[in-house]
Amino acid sequence: MPNEINRGPLPDPWRPVNITVPVTVANDFDQMQSVIKDVMTQLGCPSCHSGRDLRINIATDFVVNPAGQVHQAVGFSFGG
Repeated sequence: MPNEINRGPLPDPWRPVNITVPVTVANDFDQMQSVIKDVMTQLGCPSCHSGRDLRINIATDFVVNPAGQVHQAVGFSFGG
């Protein structure tokens, strides 16, 4: 098949997948394996991640709740 036929947007599996985790998770090998497995399961391929561009970022954003408590923004909810 000529290359001209395949031009255009790359298929979904070629897009980068951004994963942001708190530092406590990033520093725990077992938790990171679990995170990658969960992400790959949600992407429809629970048994491997070859061909996927997984970009893992450590959370650097923080939020302050009305009581003045500081929390990492990842996984934090004010409730409600």
